Amino acid sequence: MRGLRRAGLVALALVVLMAVACGDDKKDESKDAGGAGGGKQPDPATLARQAADQVEALKSFHFLLEHENGGSPIVLDLSMTRAEGDIVKPDRIKADVEAVATQLGGANVKVKVFNVGDKGVISNPFNPRMYLALPENVQLKDIIDPGAGVTKAMRAAQNPRITGEETVNGVKVWRLEGEIDAAELQDFSNVAEPGYMVKGVALVGQQKPLVHRVRLEGALGPKDPPNIVRKVDLSKFDEKVEIELPSS
Repeated sequence: MRGLRRAGLVALALVVLMAVACGDDKKDESKDAGGAGGGKQPDPATLARQAADQVEALKSFHFLLEHENGGSPIVLDLSMTRAEGDIVKPDRIKADVEAVATQLGGANVKVKVFNVGDKGVISNPFNPRMYLALPENVQLKDIIDPGAGVTKAMRAAQNPRITGEETVNGVKVWRLEGEIDAAELQDFSNVAEPGYMVKGVALVGQQKPLVHRVRLEGALGPKDPPNIVRKVDLSKFDEKVEIELPSS
């Protein structure tokens, strides 16, 4: 009888151990599938390509561009530090821009920028109701073109990898990281030059691979400070927006 009891206890112990082991396996599987609330992680290169396609397919979007530790040169010797506005493809933009005016001893200024087709205007920093016509050779990218910049960044990312997941404005996103040669980012900034590598971080929707944020860490060229960071948020995808040149 004692032998039978021992055998029974051993068998019971084995059953308990197997149950615990199976439970651990299930926990590990849930982690591999993306953790709490997450789905199965997609292939990073495929996700980057799909995200670029989605940005290219957009007809309009709202954007917010911010800089840390520097700015981006645009027209009229202005160094843009922040810009927020809307873009309607292929060539319409309106934006409120904060910048540093190098010709005014580094004074901080706020201007409005509009572009429709091949015509662009910028408000006078000292008289916001007065607009100055931009030179005919000025292109949209000389003002700001975050759509083209984000698309190029997604397509040019080297060694793409998913490093986690976050939530942006209630949307679950994958955190996608990679390295980008600044030669591919000349549509994003006219200071970009080949050979400068920056770290790119993109937050891409899990349900639909729309890019909600892109962060570029590092100098795009010799005119940039080494610790500069550019961050672009995209939102209001394909919402109807009317953009016309101001009447005065």
